[in-house]
Amino acid sequence: MGARNLWDEIPATVPGAAAERQLGAGQYAFRTQTSAVSWWGSFMLLLVTAFCVMMVFVISGESEWTNAILFIILGGCTFLGAIAVPLAARFRPVAWCAVFANGVVYQYGSQPPIAGTWDEITGCQRHATDHVRNGVTMSTTHSVYVQMPAGNFMVSGDRPEAQEVGTLIANGWVAVRSRVMEEDATARLAELGELLQTGGRVEFGPFTVSLAGLEHTGTVLAWEKISEVDLMGSTIHVLVTGERKPAAREPVSSVPDSVLFLTVSDALRRAARQTT
Repeated sequence: MGARNLWDEIPATVPGAAAERQLGAGQYAFRTQTSAVSWWGSFMLLLVTAFCVMMVFVISGESEWTNAILFIILGGCTFLGAIAVPLAARFRPVAWCAVFANGVVYQYGSQPPIAGTWDEITGCQRHATDHVRNGVTMSTTHSVYVQMPAGNFMVSGDRPEAQEVGTLIANGWVAVRSRVMEEDATARLAELGELLQTGGRVEFGPFTVSLAGLEHTGTVLAWEKISEVDLMGSTIHVLVTGERKPAAREPVSSVPDSVLFLTVSDALRRAARQTT
């Protein structure tokens, strides 16, 4: 018997939304696993409550007919609940999430699908929650929460398929974000180059960059004397040739656009060394 292919069961509205948004070829289909745990919990709570009410009547000395009627009602409710609860859980709306080459589509029950390209996703958070019993991890629930203009959604589960769909969504989003950030950094780098060539200065928090050098706390360090401007751990270090201690040191959190700052500093330092 071949492996079950969820693409054969996926609602037509999901790939239809992907085709409408031009999301490309399908890569992965995920269906959330329905669970009857919450249904059974509510049913058992109702059953215990009914039993306690019945015991109150028994202890209070009500007639045998009253007790018999209560037993019949309780037995009937138990029988009907034992049938209705699994059926309600079985026909509970199913949530589908399908990953395509250029985006993702999510649909819950018969509601309209939520579709968006990778660059339309404004936020993506993944979580892994371990369920521990007596110091032993029994299972791990993987969930991914996605935000985009078309709507927000979350898929989760304790099977490898849930981890897989979360990884695919996060990787697709991160890849697009990295490309956008790289293109933005390239454009900004060109703008900064023109500004610096005209004698301008650019501030990055406690640092100020110019063709003359790197300024920090009122001291200007010439680029040809700087051996390295690098991120070490969570701190940006500025090292001067021949000195063991950093000439300047600042936490990366205090330097806006730290990646751009490191790129510009490295380019100016290399250019100054080549001209000397």
